[in-house]
Amino acid sequence: MSVTDEILVSPDVLACPYDFYRRIREEAPVHQTPMGFWVVSRYDDVLSVVRDTERFSSDMRNSFVSGPPSEELRAIEAEGYGRVSTLLTADPPVHTQFRALVNKAFLPKRVAQLEGEIRTIANDLVDAWIGRGRVELVTEFAVGLPLTVIADALGVDRADMPRFKKWSDDSVAPLSGLLTPEQQLECARSRVEMQHYMAERCREREDDPRDDLLSDLVHARFDSGDRAGERLDMPELLSVIEQLLVAGNETTTKMIAAGMLLLIEHPEQMAAVAADHSLIPGLVEEALRLESPVQMLPRVAKVDVEVGGVAIPAGSILMMMYGCANRDEAKYPAADRFDAARANARTNLAFGQGPHFCPGAALARSEGRIAFETLLGRATDWAIDTTAEQPTHRELSMTLRGLSGLHLTFRELDPLKEPS
Repeated sequence: MSVTDEILVSPDVLACPYDFYRRIREEAPVHQTPMGFWVVSRYDDVLSVVRDTERFSSDMRNSFVSGPPSEELRAIEAEGYGRVSTLLTADPPVHTQFRALVNKAFLPKRVAQLEGEIRTIANDLVDAWIGRGRVELVTEFAVGLPLTVIADALGVDRADMPRFKKWSDDSVAPLSGLLTPEQQLECARSRVEMQHYMAERCREREDDPRDDLLSDLVHARFDSGDRAGERLDMPELLSVIEQLLVAGNETTTKMIAAGMLLLIEHPEQMAAVAADHSLIPGLVEEALRLESPVQMLPRVAKVDVEVGGVAIPAGSILMMMYGCANRDEAKYPAADRFDAARANARTNLAFGQGPHFCPGAALARSEGRIAFETLLGRATDWAIDTTAEQPTHRELSMTLRGLSGLHLTFRELDPLKEPS
C-alpha cells in the first residue's frame, strides 16, 4: 500500500509513528491524505509554511478536520463563552496584539525569577516518594511540576489542580481525531465548566487585583493597534487562559517523561548527564526533538499555493508535521538516534516557529532543566520497574504524543553528597 493511502489516525500508526513518518518524508513529503487534509513533513517545508502568515492562516474556526460540530455540541458550547481567536488561532495583526500582552509574562527576567519556586516544587514532589525506591513518574512528578507552576502563576488554589488537569486533558482531547460523539460532548461540558470557574476568578481580580498572572491579564491594556488602551473582554481572557493552562503543562509533562525514558534506554548517556548537569539543557532539546509533545498543528491555505513543489488549492487544511520534521535526516544526521549532546538539537520545531512560536518556551525549558537536575541529583540507578505496567502511549492522538505511564525504580542518593 502506498503511504498516501494509509490512515494517519490508525492505532497502529499512532502507537509508534516514526517509521510511517520516514516513509512520508521519502515517498510523498507533501500530499493529501484520505481524511482530506494535506501533510507537510520535511523540516524546510514546515518552516517555510509556519513563517508565511501572508499565504497560510492559523484561524481554524471555519475549517473542520472531523466535520462541523453537531447541534447538541453547539448547544453545550452556548452555555459558556464564545470561541474567539487570540493566540493559537489568530493571524497578524490580531495575533500580534494578543501576543504582546502575553509575552510580558514570559520575559527572561520573569522566568528567571520563577526558578527558585520551580525548584522548590520539584523537590516537594520528589519528597513524597523518594523514600520508597519506586515511582510512577508521569502522575507523581511530570504532571505535578508544570501544573503547579502554571496554577501558582494564575493565582488559583492548588487544591483545584485535579480539576485543572482534567480541564487541560479535555481541552486537547478533541485534537486526537479519535473521539466518539459522546466524548466530544463531555469535553465540551468540561470546557464550559472551566470557563465559568475562570470567569469567576477573573471577576475577583477585577475588584481585588493580586500579584499574579491572572490579575495582569485582567487589567492589561493593548499597547497599539485599533484597540490601543482597551482591555480584554471575558471571552478573550478565557481563550488566553485556556491556552496558557494547556501549553503550561502538556509540553513539559510529556518532555520530562520522554527524556527520562530515553536516558534509561541509553545508560551511557544517563551516566554522562548525571555526572555533568551542564548537559541537561541539551538533553531537554533532544527529548523535545525525538518525542515532540505536539506532533502536528494545522494551517489553512489562504490562496492557491505550492509547497515542496506540490500545488495546493486555496482553502485546504495543511498539517504541519513537527514530530516528523524533527526527524528529517536532511536537518539532523542519524535523526532517529538519541544524542543528548547533539549540536543543533535546539533548532527543533517542538515549540513551533515564526509568529506563533510558543510564548512559554523559555518557561518549559527551565522547568525541564530543573526537573532533570532534581531527579538526577537526588537518585541514581534509574530503571524500568519490571513488576509494573510497562511504558505506554495509551492516549493515542495524531496531534499530541506522550507517555501515559512510566513506572521506575531508583536508589536514593546520600542527601549530604554534593550534587554534580
